[in-house]
Amino acid sequence: MAINRIPGVYYNETVSFDIIGEGAKIPVFIGKTGNTGTTGHKVDGSQLLTYTSYEEACKPIANGGIGEDPETNPLLAVLKDFFEENKRKNAGDIQVPKIYVIDVGAATLYNPWQTAITTAKSVRDATIEVYVGAESITSEPTFEDFVEAASTSLVEHATNLMLRCGFFDYLSADEDSELIEIVEDMNFPRIGLIEPLLFGKTIARICCTPFYLEPGYTTYRTVSPDTFTKRTPTAELALQNAGVIFNHDELTTKEVYPKINLAVGTQFGTSPRPADSLFHARFISDELLKQIFDACYEQIKANETATNISYLQSQVDRIIDAAVQNGYVRPWNGVDGTRIVVTESNADPFDLELNGQIQPVNCTIAINVKSKIIGAI
Repeated sequence: MAINRIPGVYYNETVSFDIIGEGAKIPVFIGKTGNTGTTGHKVDGSQLLTYTSYEEACKPIANGGIGEDPETNPLLAVLKDFFEENKRKNAGDIQVPKIYVIDVGAATLYNPWQTAITTAKSVRDATIEVYVGAESITSEPTFEDFVEAASTSLVEHATNLMLRCGFFDYLSADEDSELIEIVEDMNFPRIGLIEPLLFGKTIARICCTPFYLEPGYTTYRTVSPDTFTKRTPTAELALQNAGVIFNHDELTTKEVYPKINLAVGTQFGTSPRPADSLFHARFISDELLKQIFDACYEQIKANETATNISYLQSQVDRIIDAAVQNGYVRPWNGVDGTRIVVTESNADPFDLELNGQIQPVNCTIAINVKSKIIGAI
Protein backbone atom coordinates (compact mmCIF):
# COMPACT_ATOMS: atom_id res chain seq x y z
CA MET A 1 0.00 0.00 0.00
CA ALA A 2 1.35 3.43 -0.92
CA ILE A 3 2.05 5.83 1.94
CA ASN A 4 0.72 9.24 0.97
CA ARG A 5 1.48 11.23 4.10
CA ILE A 6 4.36 11.45 6.51
CA PRO A 7 4.00 10.50 10.22
CA GLY A 8 2.68 13.27 12.44
CA VAL A 9 0.15 14.57 14.92
CA TYR A 10 -3.30 14.95 13.40
CA TYR A 11 -5.64 17.71 14.51
CA ASN A 12 -9.36 18.10 14.36
CA GLU A 13 -9.80 21.49 15.97
CA THR A 14 -12.75 23.79 16.41
CA VAL A 15 -12.43 27.41 17.52
CA SER A 16 -14.92 30.20 18.01
CA PHE A 17 -13.03 32.61 20.24
CA ASP A 18 -9.91 34.72 20.26
CA ILE A 19 -6.68 33.22 21.56
CA ILE A 20 -4.31 35.33 23.61
CA GLY A 21 -0.95 34.77 25.21
CA GLU A 22 2.58 35.15 23.89
CA GLY A 23 6.12 35.62 25.19
CA ALA A 24 6.86 33.71 28.38
CA LYS A 25 5.06 30.44 28.92
CA ILE A 26 2.76 30.79 31.94
CA PRO A 27 2.60 27.62 34.05
CA VAL A 28 -0.08 26.03 36.20
CA PHE A 29 1.59 24.16 39.08
CA ILE A 30 -0.40 21.26 40.50
CA GLY A 31 1.24 19.65 43.46
CA LYS A 32 1.86 18.13 46.83
CA THR A 33 2.10 20.49 49.81
CA GLY A 34 1.08 18.35 52.77
CA ASN A 35 -1.53 20.98 53.64
CA THR A 36 -4.89 20.20 55.19
CA GLY A 37 -7.89 21.92 53.67
CA THR A 38 -9.76 24.73 55.40
CA THR A 39 -12.84 26.78 54.58
CA GLY A 40 -10.74 29.28 52.64
CA HIS A 41 -8.05 26.94 51.32
CA LYS A 42 -9.03 23.85 49.35
CA VAL A 43 -6.75 20.86 48.79
CA ASP A 44 -9.21 18.87 46.69
CA GLY A 45 -7.89 20.27 43.39
CA SER A 46 -10.78 22.70 42.94
CA GLN A 47 -9.09 25.98 43.91
CA LEU A 48 -6.86 27.99 41.58
CA LEU A 49 -4.40 30.41 43.20
CA THR A 50 -2.35 33.11 41.46
CA TYR A 51 1.11 34.35 42.48
CA THR A 52 3.58 36.81 41.02
CA SER A 53 6.44 36.08 43.42
CA TYR A 54 7.76 33.46 45.81
CA GLU A 55 7.04 35.78 48.74
CA GLU A 56 3.33 35.68 47.88
CA ALA A 57 3.30 31.88 47.81
CA CYS A 58 5.46 31.44 50.92
CA LYS A 59 2.84 32.42 53.47
CA PRO A 60 0.48 30.58 55.80
CA ILE A 61 -2.57 29.28 53.99
CA ALA A 62 -4.68 31.57 56.18
CA ASN A 63 -2.87 34.49 54.51
CA GLY A 64 -3.29 33.25 50.95
CA GLY A 65 -0.07 31.24 50.60
CA ILE A 66 0.61 27.51 50.37
CA GLY A 67 2.92 27.22 53.40
CA GLU A 68 6.20 28.55 54.77
CA ASP A 69 8.65 25.64 54.86
CA PRO A 70 10.09 24.44 51.52
CA GLU A 71 11.92 21.67 53.39
CA THR A 72 8.66 19.86 54.11
CA ASN A 73 6.51 21.27 51.30
CA PRO A 74 7.55 19.83 47.90
CA LEU A 75 5.49 22.25 45.82
CA LEU A 76 6.80 25.28 47.72
CA ALA A 77 10.37 24.05 47.20
CA VAL A 78 9.75 23.83 43.45
CA LEU A 79 8.27 27.34 43.41
CA LYS A 80 11.31 28.66 45.30
CA ASP A 81 13.64 27.31 42.60
CA PHE A 82 11.29 28.48 39.86
CA PHE A 83 11.13 32.09 41.00
CA GLU A 84 14.90 32.23 41.55
CA GLU A 85 15.56 31.20 37.95
CA ASN A 86 12.68 33.34 36.65
CA LYS A 87 14.30 36.63 37.71
CA ARG A 88 15.77 38.71 34.91
CA LYS A 89 19.54 38.76 34.81
CA ASN A 90 20.06 40.89 31.71
CA ALA A 91 18.04 43.48 29.84
CA GLY A 92 15.68 41.75 27.42
CA ASP A 93 15.45 38.53 29.42
CA ILE A 94 12.04 36.87 29.37
CA GLN A 95 10.31 36.66 32.74
CA VAL A 96 7.10 34.84 33.58
CA PRO A 97 4.71 37.51 34.92
CA LYS A 98 2.62 35.18 37.08
CA ILE A 99 1.93 31.55 37.87
CA TYR A 100 -1.13 29.56 38.83
CA VAL A 101 -1.11 27.00 41.66
CA ILE A 102 -3.47 24.18 42.60
CA ASP A 103 -2.90 22.53 45.99
CA VAL A 104 -3.65 18.81 46.26
CA GLY A 105 -2.58 18.49 49.89
CA ALA A 106 -1.04 15.15 50.85
CA ALA A 107 -1.33 14.09 47.18
CA THR A 108 -2.03 10.44 48.02
CA LEU A 109 -5.59 10.38 46.65
CA TYR A 110 -6.25 10.23 42.92
CA ASN A 111 -9.42 12.32 42.81
CA PRO A 112 -7.84 15.68 43.78
CA TRP A 113 -5.30 15.26 40.97
CA GLN A 114 -8.06 14.45 38.49
CA THR A 115 -10.05 17.47 39.66
CA ALA A 116 -6.94 19.65 39.39
CA ILE A 117 -6.32 18.96 35.72
CA THR A 118 -9.91 20.05 35.07
CA THR A 119 -9.52 23.17 37.24
CA ALA A 120 -6.29 24.03 35.40
CA LYS A 121 -8.27 24.44 32.17
CA SER A 122 -10.28 27.32 33.65
CA VAL A 123 -7.53 29.79 32.67
CA ARG A 124 -6.68 30.32 29.02
CA ASP A 125 -3.37 32.19 29.23
CA ALA A 126 -1.40 29.26 30.68
CA THR A 127 0.56 27.08 28.25
CA ILE A 128 2.36 24.73 30.65
CA GLU A 129 1.02 22.35 33.29
CA VAL A 130 3.47 21.18 35.96
CA TYR A 131 2.71 18.18 38.19
CA VAL A 132 4.73 18.00 41.42
CA GLY A 133 4.73 14.87 43.55
CA ALA A 134 2.18 12.82 41.62
CA GLU A 135 4.14 9.65 42.40
CA SER A 136 2.69 10.01 45.93
CA ILE A 137 -0.64 8.66 44.65
CA THR A 138 -1.30 5.46 46.58
CA SER A 139 -4.94 4.88 45.68
CA GLU A 140 -6.41 3.38 42.55
CA PRO A 141 -6.13 4.59 39.80
CA THR A 142 -2.33 4.81 39.90
CA PHE A 143 0.35 7.39 39.12
CA GLU A 144 0.70 5.96 35.60
CA ASP A 145 -3.06 6.30 35.14
CA PHE A 146 -2.85 9.94 36.14
CA VAL A 147 -0.05 10.66 33.66
CA GLU A 148 -2.22 9.18 30.92
CA ALA A 149 -5.22 11.20 32.13
CA ALA A 150 -3.17 14.40 32.10
CA SER A 151 -2.00 13.71 28.55
CA THR A 152 -5.51 12.86 27.40
CA SER A 153 -6.78 16.12 28.87
CA LEU A 154 -4.08 18.11 27.07
CA VAL A 155 -4.82 16.43 23.74
CA GLU A 156 -8.59 16.81 24.10
CA HIS A 157 -8.33 20.50 24.96
CA ALA A 158 -6.04 21.07 22.00
CA THR A 159 -9.16 20.62 19.85
CA ASN A 160 -10.32 23.96 21.30
CA LEU A 161 -6.87 25.44 20.66
CA MET A 162 -5.90 25.31 24.32
CA LEU A 163 -2.41 24.23 23.30
CA ARG A 164 -0.43 23.10 26.34
CA CYS A 165 2.30 20.71 27.38
CA GLY A 166 2.70 18.98 30.74
CA PHE A 167 5.80 18.19 32.79
CA PHE A 168 6.22 15.68 35.61
CA ASP A 169 8.90 15.18 38.21
CA TYR A 170 9.55 11.95 40.07
CA LEU A 171 11.07 13.06 43.36
CA SER A 172 11.61 9.58 44.72
CA ALA A 173 13.83 8.47 41.81
CA ASP A 174 17.39 7.97 43.09
CA GLU A 175 18.89 6.38 39.98
CA ASP A 176 18.76 7.15 36.28
CA SER A 177 17.57 3.60 35.70
CA GLU A 178 14.40 4.41 37.65
CA LEU A 179 13.68 7.41 35.43
CA ILE A 180 14.21 5.34 32.31
CA GLU A 181 11.94 2.60 33.63
CA ILE A 182 9.24 5.14 34.48
CA VAL A 183 9.31 6.88 31.11
CA GLU A 184 9.06 3.56 29.28
CA ASP A 185 5.57 3.20 30.78
CA MET A 186 4.37 6.75 30.01
CA ASN A 187 4.92 7.43 26.31
CA PHE A 188 2.12 9.95 25.97
CA PRO A 189 1.66 13.05 23.76
CA ARG A 190 2.53 16.51 25.11
CA ILE A 191 4.14 15.07 28.26
CA GLY A 192 7.71 15.47 29.55
CA LEU A 193 9.48 13.78 32.47
CA ILE A 194 12.21 15.86 34.14
CA GLU A 195 14.91 14.63 36.52
CA PRO A 196 14.23 15.66 40.16
CA LEU A 197 17.35 17.80 40.76
CA LEU A 198 16.36 21.51 40.49
CA PHE A 199 13.08 20.60 38.83
CA GLY A 200 11.68 24.09 39.48
CA LYS A 201 14.62 25.78 37.79
CA THR A 202 14.25 23.49 34.78
CA ILE A 203 10.58 24.49 34.46
CA ALA A 204 11.59 28.16 34.68
CA ARG A 205 14.21 27.67 31.96
CA ILE A 206 11.58 26.11 29.70
CA CYS A 207 9.08 28.88 30.46
CA CYS A 208 11.62 31.68 29.94
CA THR A 209 12.94 30.36 26.62
CA PRO A 210 11.34 31.83 23.47
CA PHE A 211 9.14 29.35 21.62
CA TYR A 212 11.50 29.33 18.63
CA LEU A 213 14.54 28.19 20.63
CA GLU A 214 15.36 24.76 22.00
CA PRO A 215 15.16 25.17 25.82
CA GLY A 216 18.59 23.56 26.04
CA TYR A 217 20.10 26.37 23.96
CA THR A 218 20.02 28.96 26.74
CA THR A 219 22.19 28.86 29.87
CA TYR A 220 20.71 28.76 33.35
CA ARG A 221 20.68 32.17 35.05
CA THR A 222 21.11 30.93 38.62
CA VAL A 223 22.93 27.59 38.39
CA SER A 224 26.70 27.39 38.83
CA PRO A 225 28.93 24.88 37.02
CA ASP A 226 29.42 21.52 38.76
CA THR A 227 25.93 21.64 40.28
CA PHE A 228 24.32 18.97 38.14
CA THR A 229 24.84 15.22 38.32
CA LYS A 230 27.95 14.14 36.44
CA ARG A 231 27.21 11.37 33.93
CA THR A 232 29.19 9.57 31.28
CA PRO A 233 28.27 10.28 27.64
CA THR A 234 26.77 6.79 27.48
CA ALA A 235 24.56 7.45 30.52
CA GLU A 236 23.43 10.79 29.10
CA LEU A 237 22.57 9.24 25.76
CA ALA A 238 20.54 6.53 27.49
CA LEU A 239 18.47 9.14 29.33
CA GLN A 240 17.98 11.30 26.25
CA ASN A 241 16.98 8.47 23.96
CA ALA A 242 14.58 7.09 26.57
CA GLY A 243 12.76 10.45 26.66
CA VAL A 244 13.98 11.99 29.95
CA ILE A 245 14.82 15.69 30.31
CA PHE A 246 18.01 16.25 32.35
CA ASN A 247 20.63 18.91 32.91
CA HIS A 248 24.38 18.95 32.46
CA ASP A 249 27.40 21.21 32.02
CA GLU A 250 28.32 21.90 28.42
CA LEU A 251 32.03 22.62 28.05
CA THR A 252 34.01 24.62 25.54
CA THR A 253 37.73 25.28 25.70
CA LYS A 254 37.07 28.45 27.70
CA GLU A 255 33.70 28.25 29.45
CA VAL A 256 31.30 25.91 31.23
CA TYR A 257 27.59 26.38 30.53
CA PRO A 258 24.94 24.76 32.79
CA LYS A 259 22.08 23.87 30.45
CA ILE A 260 19.21 21.51 29.77
CA ASN A 261 20.54 18.70 27.62
CA LEU A 262 17.53 18.52 25.28
CA ALA A 263 13.83 19.11 25.92
CA VAL A 264 12.55 15.69 24.84
CA GLY A 265 9.05 14.37 25.30
CA THR A 266 8.26 10.97 26.74
CA GLN A 267 7.57 9.74 23.19
CA PHE A 268 11.14 10.52 22.09
CA GLY A 269 12.18 6.93 22.71
CA THR A 270 9.37 5.38 20.68
CA SER A 271 9.65 4.16 17.10
CA PRO A 272 8.66 5.68 14.80
CA ARG A 273 9.50 8.88 16.67
CA PRO A 274 6.61 11.39 16.58
CA ALA A 275 7.23 14.79 15.02
CA ASP A 276 6.46 16.60 18.27
CA SER A 277 8.62 14.47 20.55
CA LEU A 278 10.98 17.45 20.78
CA PHE A 279 9.26 20.24 22.71
CA HIS A 280 11.06 22.80 20.54
CA ALA A 281 9.07 21.52 17.57
CA ARG A 282 5.88 21.33 19.62
CA PHE A 283 6.22 24.96 20.81
CA ILE A 284 6.94 26.25 17.29
CA SER A 285 3.92 24.44 15.86
CA ASP A 286 1.62 25.58 18.64
CA GLU A 287 2.69 29.21 18.25
CA LEU A 288 2.15 29.10 14.49
CA LEU A 289 -1.29 27.53 14.95
CA LYS A 290 -2.25 30.27 17.43
CA GLN A 291 -1.27 33.00 14.96
CA ILE A 292 -3.20 31.31 12.16
CA PHE A 293 -6.30 30.89 14.28
CA ASP A 294 -6.08 34.49 15.44
CA ALA A 295 -6.27 35.49 11.78
CA CYS A 296 -9.14 33.07 11.19
CA TYR A 297 -11.09 34.37 14.17
CA GLU A 298 -11.89 37.62 12.38
CA GLN A 299 -13.45 35.62 9.56
CA ILE A 300 -16.02 33.89 11.78
CA LYS A 301 -18.52 36.78 11.77
CA ALA A 302 -17.40 38.48 8.56
CA ASN A 303 -19.79 38.86 5.65
CA GLU A 304 -19.55 35.99 3.18
CA THR A 305 -18.01 37.27 -0.06
CA ALA A 306 -16.16 35.70 -2.95
CA THR A 307 -12.93 37.30 -1.82
CA ASN A 308 -13.02 36.36 1.86
CA ILE A 309 -11.41 32.94 1.56
CA SER A 310 -8.69 34.14 -0.80
CA TYR A 311 -8.00 37.06 1.57
CA LEU A 312 -7.77 34.72 4.55
CA GLN A 313 -5.52 32.36 2.59
CA SER A 314 -3.19 35.26 1.86
CA GLN A 315 -3.09 36.11 5.58
CA VAL A 316 -2.25 32.50 6.46
CA ASP A 317 0.42 32.45 3.75
CA ARG A 318 1.98 35.62 5.16
CA ILE A 319 2.08 34.13 8.67
CA ILE A 320 3.77 31.00 7.36
CA ASP A 321 6.16 33.00 5.18
CA ALA A 322 7.21 35.08 8.21
CA ALA A 323 7.85 31.88 10.16
CA VAL A 324 9.92 30.54 7.26
CA GLN A 325 11.90 33.78 6.97
CA ASN A 326 12.56 33.73 10.70
CA GLY A 327 13.87 30.19 10.43
CA TYR A 328 11.15 28.56 12.53
CA VAL A 329 9.65 26.20 9.95
CA ARG A 330 10.67 24.65 6.64
CA PRO A 331 9.28 26.15 3.41
CA TRP A 332 6.86 24.18 1.26
CA ASN A 333 8.56 22.44 -1.69
CA GLY A 334 5.52 20.76 -3.16
CA VAL A 335 5.80 17.65 -0.96
CA ASP A 336 7.43 18.53 2.36
CA GLY A 337 7.56 21.66 4.48
CA THR A 338 4.86 23.92 5.87
CA ARG A 339 1.59 24.66 4.14
CA ILE A 340 -1.96 25.34 5.36
CA VAL A 341 -4.83 25.56 2.83
CA VAL A 342 -8.11 27.35 3.63
CA THR A 343 -11.27 25.99 2.00
CA GLU A 344 -15.01 26.34 2.48
CA SER A 345 -16.57 23.34 4.19
CA ASN A 346 -18.58 21.03 1.95
CA ALA A 347 -20.96 20.41 4.85
CA ASP A 348 -21.67 24.02 5.83
CA PRO A 349 -20.92 27.18 3.80
CA PHE A 350 -20.44 29.13 7.01
CA ASP A 351 -17.59 26.87 8.15
CA LEU A 352 -13.99 26.96 6.98
CA GLU A 353 -11.54 24.09 6.94
CA LEU A 354 -7.78 24.32 7.32
CA ASN A 355 -5.71 21.44 6.06
CA GLY A 356 -1.98 20.98 5.74
CA GLN A 357 1.13 20.37 7.75
CA ILE A 358 3.71 22.19 9.84
CA GLN A 359 7.33 21.09 9.63
CA PRO A 360 9.55 22.81 12.23
CA VAL A 361 13.15 23.38 11.21
CA ASN A 362 14.62 20.52 13.23
CA CYS A 363 12.02 17.91 12.23
CA THR A 364 12.40 15.37 9.48
CA ILE A 365 8.67 14.65 9.75
CA ALA A 366 5.79 17.07 10.07
CA ILE A 367 2.81 17.79 12.28
CA ASN A 368 -0.32 17.47 10.17
CA VAL A 369 -3.19 19.90 10.69
CA LYS A 370 -6.87 19.32 10.01
CA SER A 371 -8.94 22.04 11.62
CA LYS A 372 -12.37 23.60 11.36
CA ILE A 373 -13.46 27.18 11.96
CA ILE A 374 -17.08 27.35 13.12
CA GLY A 375 -18.99 30.20 11.54
CA ALA A 376 -22.50 31.59 11.86
CA ILE A 377 -25.27 29.39 13.24
